[in-house]
Amino acid sequence: MLDRKLARDLVQSRGLLLAIVSIMTLGIGLFVGMQSTYHSLSEAKQSYYADCRVADFWVDLKKLPLAEVDAIRRIEGIRQLQSRIQFPATVDLDNRVKPLNGLVIAMPERRQPVLNDILMVRGSYFTGRRENEVVINDKFAAANRINPGDWIHLLMNDRRQEFFVVGTAISAEFTYLLGPGALTPDPENFGVFYVPQRFAEDAYDFSGAANQLVGAVSPGTNLDRLLDEIELRLAPFGVFSATPLKDYTSNYYISNEIEQLANFATFLPSIFLAVAALVLNVLMTRLARQQRVVVGTFKAIGYSDWTLFVHFLKYGAAVGVAGSVGGSVLGMLLTQGMTAQYQTLFQFPSLYAGFFPGTHLTGLAVSLTCSILGSLYGARSMLILKPVEAMRSEPPKHAGRIFLERFPWFWNGLSAPWRAALRGMVRNRVRTAVAIFAAMTGAAILVSGLMMYEATDYFIRVQFEEIVRSDVDLSFKDVVDQAAINELRRLPGADLAEPTFSVACTLENGIRNRRSAVTGIAPGASLTSPRDEAGRPLAIPEVGLTLDRQLAEILGVGRGDLLLLRPVQGDQTPLTVPVAQICDGMFGLSCYADIRYLNKLRGEEFAASGAQLKVNPAPGEIDRLYHELKRMPTIESVNARIDMINNMRKTFVQAQLVMIFSIVLFAGIIFFGSVLNASLINLAEREREAATMGALGYTRWEIGAMFLRESMLANVIGTALGFPLGYQLVVLMTFTIDKDLIRFPVVTAPWIYIAGCVASVSFALAAHAFVQRRINTMNLLSALQVKE
Repeated sequence: MLDRKLARDLVQSRGLLLAIVSIMTLGIGLFVGMQSTYHSLSEAKQSYYADCRVADFWVDLKKLPLAEVDAIRRIEGIRQLQSRIQFPATVDLDNRVKPLNGLVIAMPERRQPVLNDILMVRGSYFTGRRENEVVINDKFAAANRINPGDWIHLLMNDRRQEFFVVGTAISAEFTYLLGPGALTPDPENFGVFYVPQRFAEDAYDFSGAANQLVGAVSPGTNLDRLLDEIELRLAPFGVFSATPLKDYTSNYYISNEIEQLANFATFLPSIFLAVAALVLNVLMTRLARQQRVVVGTFKAIGYSDWTLFVHFLKYGAAVGVAGSVGGSVLGMLLTQGMTAQYQTLFQFPSLYAGFFPGTHLTGLAVSLTCSILGSLYGARSMLILKPVEAMRSEPPKHAGRIFLERFPWFWNGLSAPWRAALRGMVRNRVRTAVAIFAAMTGAAILVSGLMMYEATDYFIRVQFEEIVRSDVDLSFKDVVDQAAINELRRLPGADLAEPTFSVACTLENGIRNRRSAVTGIAPGASLTSPRDEAGRPLAIPEVGLTLDRQLAEILGVGRGDLLLLRPVQGDQTPLTVPVAQICDGMFGLSCYADIRYLNKLRGEEFAASGAQLKVNPAPGEIDRLYHELKRMPTIESVNARIDMINNMRKTFVQAQLVMIFSIVLFAGIIFFGSVLNASLINLAEREREAATMGALGYTRWEIGAMFLRESMLANVIGTALGFPLGYQLVVLMTFTIDKDLIRFPVVTAPWIYIAGCVASVSFALAAHAFVQRRINTMNLLSALQVKE
């Protein structure tokens, strides 16, 4: 009988329950979707890494005789060691005016198990019929419409080489494929090219030598100590870098993304579930009060307290089950969408939306726990009732003066509807507090999402368009003199050319050290302009280094301190240099110096390892420039920052549009659901009051306006409190991002808070429309009758 009563209660309260179930569905959906995507990504990564036998470390050198490899292989802890040749190259495609960047990697002529292996997608591995065969990264080939059987040209070691494309492939080594200086993948402009070992040796004059070692280590090996020993032994051969897997660019990005996904999969759903539990608590308390006489009757005819307690808990459990079922369905849809989005960003052979029963069962358990916790107070209130008291109607609450009435100058200026609204809010403190909390949560989510959008735009604009203002960046195979820079200035389309000189080094301050590169720029340079903390341009001093603040904190130095600079190529004599000033950037760990000062430290009269160009914006000028750059053999790579910035904006804008739509939807569900629930409960408790006002001559719209005042006031207070909370959420999120790579700024703008207010009011009005409809259809005569 109690279960039949429960079914009737659920049907009668379906409008109220729908608002709570929608919030709980969203919370469980986010939990299931994010957790399932996390597991899908983790499994795809592990499987992909195992198939390709991804290395545990990379060591880049200038040139290492293969005879030295065996000595390194015998170091304790190394399970497998492999030498290979790897060089940047310029890609010259007939259908592209712009010279593209590529990375050439030597592979065995015949298929065999190797570290950082490739998985064929189209075509075949090297056939041995030609020396100049190449296997291309599949995304680059697809973006440029290159198919097996086509011919392409690469500029390698000052020679234009022709290659026959035998196939396309992918590799876990480049799951997240980034070109030089890029933050997002750009497969149209950067690709990886696998060539036969013998061809690479001939093309680069590397017979019997290699410039990279990749290795796998035994379990339990201290990788940092191992790399220190390898660097020490290979120091005479010019070690540029020794990179463990955790710091390797592709692995770093994907691992960081998976870790952040796991964090958000716990934090974000918790917000929605907390709101749902609190709103359910209000509903259950109201239901318990409404059924006071019924409960008293049950107790009088012999039902135990425990039976009635469980009966009310079942009400909450039904909400939890409904939210869990809806959340599981929503979670599966979210998983499909998120994995599809990740597949465009990363490159996996198989990334699919997996079904993980444990995740769904956990979602069910969490949903039931939150719903039962939300029902406990209302159910407990039934236990303390005595049958004789409960079978009588609940006596009216004390209707004394509220604290606001102690301020006559304020209270007397209010109209009667406003006084009724304020009395209702103060006398129902718990319900009002829950409504304010829900509005605060919705506003915080909305503001934090919009602030991240604003921060992304600010980050791209300042870091990539103001601090570095070049359109095209060039790097040279070897250092060049002033005459080469003057030649660049005469190129068609080049309005401005400024030299740069990069020195790869290790910066040391006592026991603190960091592998970095010092970039020398010309005095008065305009294409690279470091900024201070206030965003003002800094002039590079004639002597000393200008360190990024994050790098200075890592090294524990400040302005005026001395650093030890150890070059990693050429003359490796340690140099003591002063820290002249601190700059503030948002990407990487920058270090600048006057190019003349840096040349002097390296014993050069004038040397440049790269150049920055500002291009004439007139139509066709950049194409003329690209045409000339293709003919210059001294250039190692061409980084078209115009295209890189456009690609970043396109990638981020797509992601941000999805994010904005999602956060507006999420915040809207919280605003709408909480306002609707609170208003309907308020109306149900005050039907006689509303009917009395109707009998006194108030129209139904005026009655609805009284309830609107109450819900809107709670909504506005919560929204106002949510704005600073959203700001603090953004501050918290910036701490979860690795500051060595990106330091997202915490920026805000007036439009964010205007949008928050508009959204808050709009969703509250939409929820009130349902309440007004209930008032318009309410039987005032029936509401005035005394219920016995």
